Amino acid sequence: MASRKIVVFVVSVLLLGIGACSSTPKPKNELLLTQAALEAAEASGAKQYAPIELRTAHEQKAQADAYMKKEQYAKARKAADQSLATAELAKAKAELEKSRAAVNESREGLELMETELERVKNAQ
Repeated sequence: MASRKIVVFVVSVLLLGIGACSSTPKPKNELLLTQAALEAAEASGAKQYAPIELRTAHEQKAQADAYMKKEQYAKARKAADQSLATAELAKAKAELEKSRAAVNESREGLELMETELERVKNAQ
């Protein structure tokens, strides 16, 4: 009876060990999300407003792709996650800069209107 428990225990430990040694799954979803984030960043104007961040995100994505070819899936996932974060940063920075430009344009329009209003008042 005791020897049977030992055999069951040893088999269980071996199965757990084999399961722990199994390869990391391919980060397909991470790569798809990263590609979508890169496209969204480009569409938001990151080429103009956040070129450094966008370039870095593309480089990180290329590194993830290289790791995928080497079947180094854990490294590929990490590089894809970094690329995703950097692409999201590029998009946020581009949107911020576009918002700042819109605010400045509105401010200039208001100043022009105030100047014109003052001119009309003084002319009367």
